[in-house]
Amino acid sequence: MSITEETRPEGLRARKRRRTENAIESSAVSLALELGVEHVTVDAICERADISRSTFFNYFPSRDDAIVGRAIEIPDGEAAFSVLDCTPDDLALGLFRLLFAAIGHRSVNADIARDRMRLVAEQYEAGRLMMISILESGHQLGAVATAWLRANPEHAKLDSPERESALALALVHGAMTAQMAEWSSESGDVSADESDFLRIAADFRRLLA
Repeated sequence: MSITEETRPEGLRARKRRRTENAIESSAVSLALELGVEHVTVDAICERADISRSTFFNYFPSRDDAIVGRAIEIPDGEAAFSVLDCTPDDLALGLFRLLFAAIGHRSVNADIARDRMRLVAEQYEAGRLMMISILESGHQLGAVATAWLRANPEHAKLDSPERESALALALVHGAMTAQMAEWSSESGDVSADESDFLRIAADFRRLLA
């Protein structure tokens, strides 16, 4: 998928794919809550989701990714720069857009998000696995942001591209955490709306004022 395609209306094929992905993740998380993360198997997830093993591995590289969410493969080079170029004076917003452009859609299943929050609160291993996934995606986002700032020094606000990238990424992570808490009060698929991100980012800035 092109990095610009995420702004287009979602087609039937994409909706079907997301329904299957939701079924796999929901099955994996519910099993982890019932049995404990360490006792969940791919076969058990497939049975509950009513899919084959080959279908499972078409969507997720491992059992852990289905339980806590896989790390997002962030594009680099010109594809990523074209997204950040659209918000040259707001790196955090650019990273938010880049993250969801890499995902390919902005739909978040509130039920799965809520169950994952519960899982992390109850089981240390789930929290550890989720942190690994978050750090992996964060490392990629940070590297892209640093490279973009070095290529576009006129848009830098700090002397250190690495420090500016880290702080922008921290704002994105914080806003996403706040949004996750809001999504958990919903049900079904909800949209990771950009206006919500901007509202939460503004709240951060008010706290620092």
